Amino acid sequence: MNAVRAEVGKLLTLRSLALTLGLTWAVTLLLDALDPPGGSVLPYGQVGFLILGVLATAHEYQGGGQIRTTLLAMPRRYRLAAAKAVALVVLAAPAALLVAGTAGEPGGALSLVVDTLVAAGVGLLIRRPVGAAGAVLIAYEIGLPLIRTHWGEVNDWLPLAGVLIFAVASVVFARRDGADGS
Repeated sequence: MNAVRAEVGKLLTLRSLALTLGLTWAVTLLLDALDPPGGSVLPYGQVGFLILGVLATAHEYQGGGQIRTTLLAMPRRYRLAAAKAVALVVLAAPAALLVAGTAGEPGGALSLVVDTLVAAGVGLLIRRPVGAAGAVLIAYEIGLPLIRTHWGEVNDWLPLAGVLIFAVASVVFARRDGADGS
């Protein structure tokens, strides 16, 4: 529980996360006001949550290398990855409810939270916020629509793929960062 509390505290002090959430909500609100009835603005909100997930995990590898201090304080990497995931859900869920409610699709909140976790997994794998954000946005905005268009039967398995991405990211995080100490 202390690990989750520490991760929540760390995430709350990041201005980039607050800015991302605020801009995501504001853009969703603006697009909803401009959008004709029947259109969905939730995919635009999804972009903000993808960036949120990447920033939540990859920011520690930038600059001063805060990840080293985090790993020294919590040497169990799986536990750290789980604490990061829980902290991210704690912060993303209320924001997702707000954004999805603004978009008129309250059921989309769960999708936004899961997408945030998938992006967090990619952030753990790639370690660089810009590269991870680029990879996630390309996958979500180009790759997944192409897959859905050409191979519709694969669509049933895509939610499971998100869970697998976070699981693989946790294993790689534990092995890679545990081995070299960075």
